[in-house]
Amino acid sequence: MMDTNKDGYVSPAEHATGAKKMFGQMDADHDGKVTAAEMDVAHKKMQGEMKGHQESAPENTGREMSSADKIKVVDANNDGTLTAQEHKDASESMFKKMDADKDGNLTLAEVQAGHEQMMGSSRR
Repeated sequence: MMDTNKDGYVSPAEHATGAKKMFGQMDADHDGKVTAAEMDVAHKKMQGEMKGHQESAPENTGREMSSADKIKVVDANNDGTLTAQEHKDASESMFKKMDADKDGNLTLAEVQAGHEQMMGSSRR
């Protein structure tokens, strides 16, 4: 869904745009911060929308982190919420980690592997 030009790759710009859009969707009260409750609501909505895109969506392995746990991982100031800057920084870091071949773009396989690795490491 982030591959807006449909070239089979997600560029850093496409990833950043997608991450910014996602933050906006999660920040229901538009206060510049996302709480775990806001993230839960947004994820449920996105899961419903992704049903039509199952072939291109990373598989849900049933080992999902809670929204509170996801926030804790990137909550730089430990206030229990996710700011736009914290989300941007985490998205940029995740992009770099998922870019396994270091070509500056993500393939669907790299995105799927990155999500699987993140979920696996979160349960150790």
